[in-house]
Amino acid sequence: MELTQEQRLIRDTVHALASERFAPGAAAADRQYRPPLDNLKVLAGHGYTGIFLPECYGGTGLGLLETVLVVEQLARSCANTAMLYSCTDGATPRAILHIGSEPLRQRYLPAFAKAEWYAAWSMSEANAGSDVGNVQTRAVSDGQHYVINGSKLWCTAAQVADVFLVLVRLTDEPGMKGVGAVLVERGTPGFSVGKHLDLLGLRGTGMAELVFQDCRVPAENLLLPAGRMKDLLQVLDADRITGNPPICLGLAQAALGHAVQHLKDRAQFGRPLAENQGLQWKLADMAMDIEAARALVYGAAQAIDQGRQSVAQVSIAKTFANEMAVRVTNQAMQLAGAYGLSEEYPFERYFRDARGMSIGYGTTEIHRNSIARELLKGSYLV
Repeated sequence: MELTQEQRLIRDTVHALASERFAPGAAAADRQYRPPLDNLKVLAGHGYTGIFLPECYGGTGLGLLETVLVVEQLARSCANTAMLYSCTDGATPRAILHIGSEPLRQRYLPAFAKAEWYAAWSMSEANAGSDVGNVQTRAVSDGQHYVINGSKLWCTAAQVADVFLVLVRLTDEPGMKGVGAVLVERGTPGFSVGKHLDLLGLRGTGMAELVFQDCRVPAENLLLPAGRMKDLLQVLDADRITGNPPICLGLAQAALGHAVQHLKDRAQFGRPLAENQGLQWKLADMAMDIEAARALVYGAAQAIDQGRQSVAQVSIAKTFANEMAVRVTNQAMQLAGAYGLSEEYPFERYFRDARGMSIGYGTTEIHRNSIARELLKGSYLV
């Protein structure tokens, strides 16, 4: 796919910025479990936050593909920055833009565009992740408020977010028919961010649980009434291509680059490792994997930008990118030998950060189900 001159400029500028400003602190953010929020301020200062938002809300009105390019280049230098960026420039503001009321758009979107406020999306519970219809956190109408009780798990950016899009059960209707969404601001009485969740990778994303105990939210903060989950899931389908897959691309590209340099620098048995044909073939396989995934991800983003959104195309791109990133980062560790296992080098961090991508935003198994379902319905023709 041929990028436009503007898209190449965005890609190259963000790459240079992230390499210079964000890469040096990436390892510390991981080791210290510290969300690198200052990086988002830097991006805002250069006009790279809110890029998909219309200009009337402080954005630049660009497409999903431009967002993919930004996230990919951020992930090459710091995956935690990329993940935080994909939250505050991702599903929550996109949902407010497409299905929120005008007062909600005016209240929240300009603040997101300037990185003055940060956003989070909260869907998962102990027994509700891919199974959205099993959400148990309850919101009950009480005059001018909704009263929320329950808890949420695996909320990325929970420790730093100012506004949370929370999926709640609004009625007793079974499954997704009774589920809607509300916006909850940090500091709302009855709402608290629970314990930090220690993960294998992406340790600097501030992931935590949320707790609601008679939390009273203004009625105007109802984003989505019950019975319209299809509208919200369409937003999530688009967001699945702008956050998770380009992070996989960036991690894999970074791992390949470091593997190439390692093989050129290290000598064994009297010659550089790079002269070993067997190792050269491994590099070639990694490069082919990355290019294939990039074509799928860019193609899916472009299709959505052109109004050709396809559930199957998004699921194919995400699943392939997820599994590609695990293969490539794992192979990079292998090529680096003992260095690949040391925290003094980035190889093991790339692998840890990539591994969870096959679980977040829908497991690869769930996405395979989606692909097969679209094929069997005749909605996706190969």
